[in-house]
Amino acid sequence: MNNTLKQIALATSLCSVLVLSTTSFASEDNNKHHASHEINHQHMSEKKFAKLSRKLGLSESQQADIKALKSEAKLEMAAFMPAMEAFRQQVKVLMSAESFDEQAFNALYQSNQDVFTAMALVKAKSKFAMKSVLTEEQQEKFSTMKHKRSHR
Repeated sequence: MNNTLKQIALATSLCSVLVLSTTSFASEDNNKHHASHEINHQHMSEKKFAKLSRKLGLSESQQADIKALKSEAKLEMAAFMPAMEAFRQQVKVLMSAESFDEQAFNALYQSNQDVFTAMALVKAKSKFAMKSVLTEEQQEKFSTMKHKRSHR
């Protein structure tokens, strides 16, 4: 009997070690994937900014102003990331249930409405500030570029 308890304890500890090691490897892979995605996204963003600068004919000071505005907006948005991640996790929990709980989703969405509104405000202020950096001709050119892109 005592021997059986030792075997159960050993089996349980082995299972927990296997689960924890698998989880840490998965987490490690996920972190690597996230980091590489972040680098690719940053690179793509730099490429898009260079193309935009070239097409609009942005001056060095305009480029510096826009980059400063973007980094400021990014810092402001970073403050909301923990709340957004918690929201996404809660949505995952709701989506993994047997049946969809519409009331729970609506309650979750309403409880996070202040975060959504604050993020939208940061985005709108950032766009407005960037617009103020451009000349009238650059604003018209940018507007036509956005219009063409929306048709794709």
